[in-house]
Amino acid sequence: MKFTSILTLAAAVCAITAGAAPADTKPTTTLTKTTTKAKATSKTTTTTKAKATKTKAKTTTTKAKATTTKAKATTTKAKATKATTTTATTKVPTKTPTPPKEDPCSTFAKQAKTENSLLSFNAVRDCYLAQPYNAEVAAKTLTSLETLIGNFYVFLDAAKAATKAPFDTPRVDLMAGLRKIRATKWKSDYDFSMAVTYLTFSANDGHLAFRSECYRTASFQQPISLYAPVVGGSQQIRVFYADDTQTGVPKNSIVDCAVTTIDGVPALKAVQDFTDRTSQISKDPGVRLNDALASTSWYNDWLISPGGFAKRWEVPAKANMEYTIQCGTAAPQKLTVPWIVKPNPNYINYNTFTDTKTYWDVQCLAPASPYDNSRGHGGNSNSRNGKNVTIPEVDFVRQRTNSLAPATQVFRERGSIALPRGGRNGRNGAPAVITKAKEILLTATTAFYRLDKSDACVAVIASEEVAYFKFDASDYLQFIEGLKTLRNGGCKKLILDMTNNGGGSVDFAYFVNSVLFPATRPYFDEDLRSSTIAQGVAQAAGKMASANSIFDARGYNSVATRKPFKDATMFTKGINQARGGSTSTYTQRNFFDYSWPFIPMAKNETLPWKAADMAIVTNGFCGSACTMIATRFNVMNKVRTYAVGGIYKRPLSYFSFPGGFVMDNADIVKDIRKTGYKGKNLPSNLPVKASATIAVGEIYATEKTTVPLEYDTAHFSADVHLDQDAASARHPDNIWVKIAADFKK
Repeated sequence: MKFTSILTLAAAVCAITAGAAPADTKPTTTLTKTTTKAKATSKTTTTTKAKATKTKAKTTTTKAKATTTKAKATTTKAKATKATTTTATTKVPTKTPTPPKEDPCSTFAKQAKTENSLLSFNAVRDCYLAQPYNAEVAAKTLTSLETLIGNFYVFLDAAKAATKAPFDTPRVDLMAGLRKIRATKWKSDYDFSMAVTYLTFSANDGHLAFRSECYRTASFQQPISLYAPVVGGSQQIRVFYADDTQTGVPKNSIVDCAVTTIDGVPALKAVQDFTDRTSQISKDPGVRLNDALASTSWYNDWLISPGGFAKRWEVPAKANMEYTIQCGTAAPQKLTVPWIVKPNPNYINYNTFTDTKTYWDVQCLAPASPYDNSRGHGGNSNSRNGKNVTIPEVDFVRQRTNSLAPATQVFRERGSIALPRGGRNGRNGAPAVITKAKEILLTATTAFYRLDKSDACVAVIASEEVAYFKFDASDYLQFIEGLKTLRNGGCKKLILDMTNNGGGSVDFAYFVNSVLFPATRPYFDEDLRSSTIAQGVAQAAGKMASANSIFDARGYNSVATRKPFKDATMFTKGINQARGGSTSTYTQRNFFDYSWPFIPMAKNETLPWKAADMAIVTNGFCGSACTMIATRFNVMNKVRTYAVGGIYKRPLSYFSFPGGFVMDNADIVKDIRKTGYKGKNLPSNLPVKASATIAVGEIYATEKTTVPLEYDTAHFSADVHLDQDAASARHPDNIWVKIAADFKK
C-alpha cells in the first residue's frame, strides 16, 4: 500500500487553489464594435470597422474605459479621433485560506486503532519529530545513564580499547559520548533519544542499550526480505521472500533474483552499512550482516525472521525503498516499494492520546510522577515463549540471570514472515522446512530430530528461557528425556543447532553443560565492577539477614575457596585492572553455583556422546546463556563448531555478547533502595518510559585468562565457516547433513 501524506496533499491542494482559476470556470466572450468618424480634408469619407475582440470578463459596476483607435484611410490621411470602445476586465479570484495543519500525532492517533491498522509514514515520522527537546528531561535522563554506566557497566573501560579480528567495532568512550550529547542542543526529543540509543549500540554489546518506548510505537516493514548467499564464488544480495500483494512488488516471482542496488548504493554495501550502524548484536560484522537478513530457525516452530534490514523500529530515511533487481538474463527492474507502517503492540497504548501533547504524556513521560520510571518492575519477570511470566521474588541473585538481553528482545519483536500458504510452517503445512530429518520430540526449549538414513541426531536448542527451577523442574527434565530418546533410538552423533538463540537462564545453560560433560565444571568464573557505590551497597546488604540483592556477596562463591563469601569482601577487597587506558576496581573472582533439586542423570545412566561425536552450529547469534553452552563445549571440551553465513571468506564468530548477566536500571535502583544504602549520587529512575540495560558481570573463558570473554577474540571464530546457499537458507537440515558427513571423515 502506498501512503500519501495528508499534510503534503493538503499543501498541494492549497498551492493549486491559490495560483489558478477554478477548474469549472468557463471564459465568456464579449464582442465590441468600434465606429470611427473621420473628418476628411478632401470630400472623401472613409468608414472603418474596428476588429472584434473576444474578452473573458466579469462585468460589475465598473464603467469600461474608452479606447482610441486610429482609422485606416484609403486615399487620404484621416485625423485620429477618439473612439468609444467597451471592454471588460478580468477579476482575480479570491485566494482560498490555507487550512490549519492537523496535529501529526492526531493523525497517528486516528489511524492507530489495532495492531493491524495501516499508518501513514509521514504521520508517524512527524509525530515523533513533533516532540520538543526538553532540556530538563534530557539532563535527568543523562544523569541517570551516567550513574548507571559509570558505576556498574562492567565493560566501560574495555570498550575504549582497540579490538582484533574477527571483530570490527569502534573504540567507544561511553562517558565522553554522554557528555557530548549533553552539550548539544537537539532539534527534537526524538533526535536526542536516538543519539543516546546509537551511542549505546555502538559498543556492539547485546546487553547494553538505551531504548525509548516513546519512539517504538510503530514498526516499519518492507514486503521484500533479503539474504546473502554465495553464488558462483561471489556473495550477492538476493530476494529471500517477496509479498506480491503489496504495492511495488511485481506479480511475477522475484524470489532469488539478485538485488544489485538499494537506494542507489550497491546492495551488499547498503545492507552492511545499515546493520553496522544499527545492530548491537555482535562485534563481528559477519554476525551483524546475518542479523540484517532473513533467517530460518526454531522457536516453538520453524519461523522465518524478516531480518533487521526489512523490519525496523527506527524511522527509515524516506517513505519507500528503491531496488534494482536482476532476474536471470532479463532486463534489470527498478522497484519503488513503500514501507508498511503498523502500530507496535508491544509499546503503543491505543486510544489514549489525541495530539502531540497527550502523546508525550501517555507514551513518553514516565507515570506516577514526572521523574519516576519504576513501573512494571514489581517482582521478577521472565519472558518465556513470547509471554511475560511473573516469578516470585526469591533468590534474586540467582534469578537475575534469567533475563533476556535487549538484542534478543529486538530480534523477537521483529516477528516472523507470514507465509502465504500452509499451516504451522514445517510441521503440518507446506512449504516444509525440514525435509531430511524426522521430528522425534518437542520440549519447551528444544526440538529433537533424527537425520534420514543416518545415525546422527540433532537437538535444536531455541533458547534457555525456562521457568525458575525451584517452581518448575519440567523444562530441565524434558531436556534430559529428549536426549535419552535419541540415545535409545540409536543415535551415535549429536549436533546442537543453536541458531538465533538469544539466551535466557544461566542456570539452565549450566545444567546443559553438566548433563553432557559431567566431568567438567559447568560454570564460569566472573567478576563485577566494584565502584564506590557498589562497595557501599554491598556493605549495607551484608548487614541484613537476607538482603536478596545483586550486591550481597553471600550469594556468590569465591573462586579461591570454592565456598560462598561470608561478607562484603568480594567487593571491598577488589582487584585493580587496567583496560582501555583506564584503571578501575573489579570484585574478586567468583562464580554462580548451581543447586538443582535433582541429579541431572541417575548414576546408572550415561549418555553415549563424547566430544568427537558432537558438533555445534549457529549463525553467530548465540548470545548470553547460549554462549555459556557453546564456549564450554568448545573451549573446555574441544567440540567442533560451525558458523553459517556472514561475510564471504571472512572468519565468522559462533557466539556473541557473552557478557555475564544483564540488569535494567530500574531493577538496580530498586535493589539499592532495598538495602537501605543512603550514599550520594545514587542511580535514579529514568524520567521517561525507557529501558536502560547493562552487563553487570563479565565471565572468563578459563580460570587463567585475564581478558573477559566478551573481548577475548582468541575464542570467537568457528572451527568451520559454511557459506549460505539458497537451499540451506530455507532448510537448515541441509547444513545438518553436511556436518553429519564430516563426522565420517
